[in-house]
Amino acid sequence: MAVNPSTTPHLDHHENMDPQANANLAVWGGLVAVTFLTSTFVASNVYLRGWSPTKFVLKSALLKDLPYYAVLLSILSAVILLVASRFFAKDKWRAFSLTLALGTLSYVALAVVQFQLMLRFGHASAQSATIYAPTAIIQFVLTAVGVVLLAATGWYMGFANKAKINAFFPVAMNVWLYSAMSGIVILLLEDVLTVGQFAAWCGQHLT
Repeated sequence: MAVNPSTTPHLDHHENMDPQANANLAVWGGLVAVTFLTSTFVASNVYLRGWSPTKFVLKSALLKDLPYYAVLLSILSAVILLVASRFFAKDKWRAFSLTLALGTLSYVALAVVQFQLMLRFGHASAQSATIYAPTAIIQFVLTAVGVVLLAATGWYMGFANKAKINAFFPVAMNVWLYSAMSGIVILLLEDVLTVGQFAAWCGQHLT
C-alpha cells in the first residue's frame, strides 16, 4: 500500500535550533581565529626583542604611552558596556540607551587612539614596524568592528519590537569584552613585561 507523503508526520530539523547559540558559536569561532593570528605576531615580538633588545626598542615616548591610553579606554568602554548590559537585562531601555551612548563615545575615542598607533607604528623604524605594526592593525580592525556593532545596536534600539536587540546585544558583547581582554594581554606581553620577566614567569608557573 502506497503511503501519501503529505499525510506522514514531518520532523522540522530547524525547530530545535537556537539561533542565538549558533551566533555565539560563530562569533567565538571567529575570535579564536583572530587569537591564533594575533598570537603569531605577539610571539614574534617577544622573540625578536629577546634576540636583539637594543635593535627592537621603541624610541618615541608617544609610542610608549599610547598603548597604555588605548588599554585604559578599552577597559573603560568594557565597564560602561557591562553597566549597559545590566540595564538591558532589566529592560530599562532609557538607561540602557544613555549608557550605550557613553560606551559608543568611549569606543570612538579608542578607535582614534588605535588608528594613531597603527599609523605611528607603521611609520616608525623598520624594526619597530616589524614587531608592533601587525598587532596594532589587528587591534584597530577589532575596535572598528566594535564601533560598527555599537552602531548596529543603536539602530536596533529604534525598533518598537525589541526582539532584534534582544538577540543581537548579548552576541555583540562577546566582541567588546574580547577586545578589552586581548588588549590587556598584548600590552603586558609587548610593552609592560620584559622578555626576561616573561621567561621567568613561564619558568615559575609552567614548569
